[in-house]
Amino acid sequence: MVGSRPHLPRRNIVEVSSLGHGRLSGPRRFALRLVSGGDHCNRILVKPSLRGGHMKSISKYISLITLMIVSCDTSGGGGGSSLPPPAGYTTSQLIFEDTFTGHSLDSTKWIPAIADQNGIWRQSVPSPYSAMNAGGFDAEYFDPAQISTGPSGLKIVATRSNRFAGYTWKSGAICTHGKFTFAGGYAQIRMKQPDVSTGGWPGFWHLEGGAEIDTQEGGFLSSSVSANAVLANALLAATNEQRFFDAGVDLSAGYHVWGMEYIPGVSIKFYFDGVLKRTVTENVPTGAMTLLISLSIANSSASGWHTAYDSSTPATLVLEVTDVQVYHLSMDRQH
Repeated sequence: MVGSRPHLPRRNIVEVSSLGHGRLSGPRRFALRLVSGGDHCNRILVKPSLRGGHMKSISKYISLITLMIVSCDTSGGGGGSSLPPPAGYTTSQLIFEDTFTGHSLDSTKWIPAIADQNGIWRQSVPSPYSAMNAGGFDAEYFDPAQISTGPSGLKIVATRSNRFAGYTWKSGAICTHGKFTFAGGYAQIRMKQPDVSTGGWPGFWHLEGGAEIDTQEGGFLSSSVSANAVLANALLAATNEQRFFDAGVDLSAGYHVWGMEYIPGVSIKFYFDGVLKRTVTENVPTGAMTLLISLSIANSSASGWHTAYDSSTPATLVLEVTDVQVYHLSMDRQH
């Protein structure tokens, strides 16, 4: 994220027009499974047909299982529904998943703070809070109380707060520091961004592997695309380059899937709703990466390249996530 790496040189920003329309530096299982399918999806309900009405008879009638296919729209939310594997991967390669349906954040997978290999970023705030650099591009500090989980998944809520000097908002961030890293693989997230037209800065990103990889950052300004339709990904390593793409849709209007395939020392590929948007083959890091999900608020010092909060910004902004997964690389993809 921009606010997280003030010592890094400024990035080169390249706008790329998409064909058609196409941030800096186990959960409960249900019979209901969400399966992607373009603009729509199918919910597959496995339902035993019980003739006689006794659950103890289920084994007798297991052959009578029926599949009910129910059409649905991807704009709907709801945790507990696993994403299907990305193209070229199988469920046997799944090494990390959270659908955030528990009563609290899973402490075996996440910490409710922002951190890198040097530890939690405290800046000028005390534990249990964390923060980017006060006086930089970020207006928020991170408060674990701004994070919630439940039947509809993860919610990170940003609201105004002047509790600590240098900050005018409070929000939330989670990361897998000290819990989980992946030295190559495919990470994907299904999320719904808040309206980012007035300072919202959601991100799904990765640290600790010798560089920073930003799979998505919301709220960047483009000369040709609404901020709510900007896909922004970046590799911050020996050189720092971010690229913008037109999602072709309002990212605050529904849920979408962002993916990133990381082959250490070889390539990084960025995907949106299963479509490859960018491939990076230079300065690719080799270390193990963490997962970070955050909702920042940009202040006026970022106004030349990002939307910034002002009096028109809603009192509450919410980032919603229903699933995060990581798949390990198969042998044939490690080159």
